[in-house]
Amino acid sequence: MPPVNPELVEAFSAKAAIGNAVVQEVPSMAAALQYVVDVCENKAPAELLADEPGVEKGPLGPNKVPTRVQRVVAAPDLGDEDFAALAKACEEKGFACLRNGLRDRLAGIDVGLSRAELGVAGSGTCLMNTDNEDVRLAGMISEIHVILLRKSDIYPDLPSIAQLLRERMNAAPATYTTLITGPSRTADIERVGAVGVHGPLELHIILLED
Repeated sequence: MPPVNPELVEAFSAKAAIGNAVVQEVPSMAAALQYVVDVCENKAPAELLADEPGVEKGPLGPNKVPTRVQRVVAAPDLGDEDFAALAKACEEKGFACLRNGLRDRLAGIDVGLSRAELGVAGSGTCLMNTDNEDVRLAGMISEIHVILLRKSDIYPDLPSIAQLLRERMNAAPATYTTLITGPSRTADIERVGAVGVHGPLELHIILLED
């Protein structure tokens, strides 16, 4: 594992903030998981943007659609021990904590938690291994996407990760790799900027100590 470069951490944090990401440094995985629970508890209820049979519906949200009564956190790529800890914390709050089955929650969930393979300081970008469908969905259908990134996995720029990308692309016949910079943003309609149309309204990046 390479040593942490404080200058890269500072540069990554600055660029990510410019892209409207929220960056938090935490000392441990336990603190990171508590941060996820706190974010879910303090946000507004998730809006249901499609029909979901059997879901309990709350009052209309800002977009005049029903809200989800039970809050939902999805963490498909956490290890067993970390997922168990997160699930316990969620249960204490009355939240659902999911590891799979996100196709059944396409109407929208509160928080998706993912792990980054690496970060790019030059643009505040996180590179994700999204081979798993539930991992892809956790970063697409959540209103708030939280990404875990180890400080030692931050690289200076895109050229510095080129070889890593080649190795990943050659490791299997087909791979899904996602580069994420800031929350979902588009200006397709009359060049008017809109956040959250094609994905999360907010992106939070948790920088972990090694």
